[in-house]
Formats: sequence, structure tokens, C-alpha cells
Amino acid sequence: MLTSDAIKDTVRREINALLAEADLPTRTLAGDEPLNELSLNSLMLARLVIQLESELGVDPFEDGSYVISDIRTVDALCDAYANTLKATTTAA
Repeated sequence: MLTSDAIKDTVRREINALLAEADLPTRTLAGDEPLNELSLNSLMLARLVIQLESELGVDPFEDGSYVISDIRTVDALCDAYANTLKATTTAA
């Protein structure tokens, strides 16, 4: 199972990849940044979720456990993936 730090690194890397692709400034993300202040539009956010599912192997929004509009910060997004991975591993 991926560690919490590995999940955070993946989420931060993918956010910055999307920002760079859109010619927006990348940032060092501490985790407490509100997602709505990162210049991610709805299409970019959808692409982020798709890329994270590909990288991490889970989609925390698929079964309704999480609602993307309720995720406010980078850390909250990381936690959604970490908790989903943990629940998937525990159930297996």
C-alpha cells in the first residue's frame, strides 16, 4: 500500500503538471491551500481526478463516499485518496 507521503507527493505532482500544462505558475504545495485558489477550472479538476485514479488505482468519488465539491484543500484531496486506498486494502 502507498504511504500517506507517497499519495501527497503524487497529488501535488499532478496538480503542478496540470498548472504547467495550462501555462500557469506551479507552486510548492504545503497542503492547506484551498483548491479553489489554485487556478484549477472544472475541466482541470476532472482531469486531475482521472489522472489520480490512473496513478493511485482508486477513485474516492466513484461510490459516493466523497463529493468533489466538498473537498476544499489539497490535504483533503490527499486524505480522500488515502482513506479510499486504506478501505480498499482492508476490504480485500
